Amino acid sequence: MHHSDAKNRENEKGSVCRDPVQTQRFLGNLSHFRYEKKLIFRPNCTKNVKCVSSDACMRAVFFKQRMSDVNFGGNACMRKSPIAGSWYPGNSAELTKLVTELLDDAQLPELKGRPYGLISPHAGIQFSGSAAACAYKALQGLTVKRVILMGPSHYTCMYGMAVSGVDAYETPLGKVRVDRKICDALARQPLFQGPVQAEMPEHSLEMQLPFLQIVLGEFELVPLVVGELGRHDYAVAAAELKKYVNEETVVVVSSDFTHYGPRFGYVPFSDKLKQNLAKLDGDAIKKIIARDASGFLRYVDETGATICGSRPIGVLLQMLPSEARGTKLIYYTSGDLLKDYADSVSYASIIFTVSQNNQ
Repeated sequence: MHHSDAKNRENEKGSVCRDPVQTQRFLGNLSHFRYEKKLIFRPNCTKNVKCVSSDACMRAVFFKQRMSDVNFGGNACMRKSPIAGSWYPGNSAELTKLVTELLDDAQLPELKGRPYGLISPHAGIQFSGSAAACAYKALQGLTVKRVILMGPSHYTCMYGMAVSGVDAYETPLGKVRVDRKICDALARQPLFQGPVQAEMPEHSLEMQLPFLQIVLGEFELVPLVVGELGRHDYAVAAAELKKYVNEETVVVVSSDFTHYGPRFGYVPFSDKLKQNLAKLDGDAIKKIIARDASGFLRYVDETGATICGSRPIGVLLQMLPSEARGTKLIYYTSGDLLKDYADSVSYASIIFTVSQNNQ
């Protein structure tokens, strides 16, 4: 959305709604890059760099598959992956090797305390995999039994948050069990009664799972799709979710940062693209690291910055204990990788840590 188009209107619940025409253009032009063997982009690597064609038709395929990919067996139902083999390798051995290599390559600063929350991107693994690996490397060797995973809704226009309606998610690495007790409890709360089908095509949730499976092994998942939220809803959602956070829980937000270019309907500047993107994203990241939820959301509204996970990020910031320390782990853009910023998506990983005895 252009800044000049960013005069948002308040709905009856006080939430900020983007102009519906601009929203549809943004959703309709999301780039879905098909995974290709030996074509993994790393920020500091120039080998095997070539153009990757987009797979725009996948969005329509997701809609067709979203109900057929619920696999009922007895009284249980499972969400099968609609993107394995396209957004990331569909073969278990190949996927394990790739994620392990990305984790091995990831460089982390010295971190104090234990991870409370992560922000990790969700593009095709050849683009954002290096950034995601930086976030998940921080979980290696830790005991994490529950992951509360929030991602934006790319395919379903909705208000509030949608709780998972399945018992498990399946990837080529196996099944991830959904914490039905927590999901059922959340679904009784008015803010968490979004459409259950929202999770079926949603790649923002699934793209985190291979990293979590490799790093954590067995864990239970609380997957949540986040739609439009009113200004008071962030605190309500955060208070409800904090009930389920303990020392063996990590909160993960799936979000890319700025989607720039005609493809995304957002061209706030036309020169010095690399520098201007870094500033646009960098100012947002500063507010995130400072745990300034209202400042971050205000910044997104004022700039029109197309940070797709801004709402789940806002919820996470409201959940953080006062002592939480934020650290940017990595930042780069698809423009950096392709040496072309005409249409570029930004990726960042951020971690929040707390003292060992703080929940």
